[in-house]
Parts: sequence; C-alpha cells; structure tokens
Amino acid sequence: MKKTLIAMAVLAASGAAMAQSNVTLYGIVDAGIGSFKNGAPGTSSETEMRSGGLSTSRIGFKGTEDLGGGLKAVFKLEAAIDVQAGATRTPYFGRGAYVGLAGGFGEVNIGKNWTALDDIYGAGNSGFDGSRLAISNAVWASAGYADIPNSTIKYVSPSFGGFSGAASYSLDQTIGQSTDVTSFQLSYAAGPLAAAVGYQEEAVAVGADRKTTMVNGSFDFGVARLIGALGKVSGIGAVSGAKADDYHVGVDVPLGSALTLSGGYASSKSKTGGVTVSKTDGFGIAAKYSLSKRTTTYAGYRDADTENGAGVKTNELKEFIVGVNHAF
Repeated sequence: MKKTLIAMAVLAASGAAMAQSNVTLYGIVDAGIGSFKNGAPGTSSETEMRSGGLSTSRIGFKGTEDLGGGLKAVFKLEAAIDVQAGATRTPYFGRGAYVGLAGGFGEVNIGKNWTALDDIYGAGNSGFDGSRLAISNAVWASAGYADIPNSTIKYVSPSFGGFSGAASYSLDQTIGQSTDVTSFQLSYAAGPLAAAVGYQEEAVAVGADRKTTMVNGSFDFGVARLIGALGKVSGIGAVSGAKADDYHVGVDVPLGSALTLSGGYASSKSKTGGVTVSKTDGFGIAAKYSLSKRTTTYAGYRDADTENGAGVKTNELKEFIVGVNHAF
C-alpha cells in the first residue's frame, strides 16, 4: 500500500510529465454527518460521519494518447476513499482499472469496469443520481446487480441521432464455476427527453442465474424534471423462482442557478414461487446548493419500511445526512 501511495504522489507531482502524457489527476472528496437507522423495529438511530453522501469519494488517473488517424489509446485507474477514516477501499482501484482504444467507432476497453446496465441505473433516480440520497438505492431489489465486475470487456458506441448504447461481458475466471456477467443498454437523449433500457444476466447457479431488466425515462420541463423508472429481477439469492418488481417516480426542481430540490418514491415487491415474501416502500427528499463549480453542500432524508408476506414490519430505514462535496 505504501509503495502504491508513493507512486501516486510522484505522478501527481510530475506536472510536466503528466502534460506530455495527457494524464489527468481527478477526484471527489465528500463527507457528511447525520442520523442513521437500518434494522428491525425498535433499533435505535446512531449519529455517524459517513463518506460519500452526494457522490462516492474517489481519486483517479485517466489519460489518452493520440495514435493518429482518429484513433486514441485510453486508460483509467480509480480508487474509492473513505474520508472519515482516511483509508482506501479494497480492492485499491475498485472503481475502475482499464485500458482500451477509442475512435469514430466508439470505445473498447478491457479490465475492471462498470457494466453496461450500470451506465443507465443512476439516470432513473431522484436524489441526484446514484448517491446515498437516492431512495431507489435503499428500496429496489433490482439494484443489487453486479455493478463493476473484474475481467470486463466493454464496448460503448458513439451517439447516432440521440441514440447510443453499450455492451459488456465479464469473463468467468473461476475454475469449476460459472460466474460470467453479460450486460447491454440502449439510451436516447435529445432536448428535454431522455430514456434508456438495460438488461444484465449474471451466472450465479445452475437454473438460477440472476437476470435484471431496467427501464427509465425523464422529461425536463424547465421548471422541473420528472423521472420514472421500472426494475425487474429474477434469480434473487441464486434461488430459482425468486423475483422482484420495482418502480420509482421522482422530480428534481431547480430554484435559481445554485439550488436544486429533489423528491422521490420507490417500491419493491419480492415473490418466490408466485407468493409474496416481502414488500418495501420508501420516500426520499434532498437538496443541494452549489457554492462554486467544484463545491456543493447538500442535505437529505430517506425513509423506507419492509414488511414480510404476512404484512408484519421487519425492517425500518431512516437516514438524515448533511454534507459537503468538493470535486477536483
């Protein structure tokens, strides 16, 4: 670990070399404090400091090299940071480590990378994308997909008339097991309208592969952006016949150039063999205020309850957080 940090420090200090290599050092530092409860009814709330309320704290390197003829080499190395502990997460470059080629055909890269389905998931959330403030993250069963597998080959297309897409395949590299991940997505964005559909299949167990489908869309009216999303997953917990249906509706409201308010409602119903085994419903409200192009303050609250098939409450989630986010 010490050797890795020293190497990163040398790279960061070598401004001239980075300019020649077209390498960019970037990151986000995000921390907040609040009240958190997630457990059986009667569980007490705890006051805690947490990293990554609005965005996951991270540090990374990315770069390109012009190979001529419209072709470029690309790479990315990105590590997640726990700000409250001053520590990195395992694996070290767990938020991406890949190399590839890009051009008029799009981009192809290999390494550890986000799946094609993950590219569209955050667009269906109110509460500012895939942040801790987004209620879908706390409610949806379909949000439990493998988001950034190892050994991934990914293709991202260029945009054609507002349409773009991506496909990824994560190799099965475990002897005697089938653990590959196949993922696709198709997106459309033009003017105030955006929509996307994605599908992912994870080989988990024979006859019980996890299959996830998501559809989302939004329309920006200027005074507000309306958001809607649907999710469906089968093979939950590697159990054949275990599935869930999810939905989410939300709105983002800009108030001036700096302040944005957001609210949303999400629901998830899980069944096994056609019998309802659990249902989770929740709502979230959030606000963010931009102090500059790089620094944002935020606050949010989300509340979700889970009941079993008999209608008995089994879990309560109540979270409130206030924090600061700085990008560099």
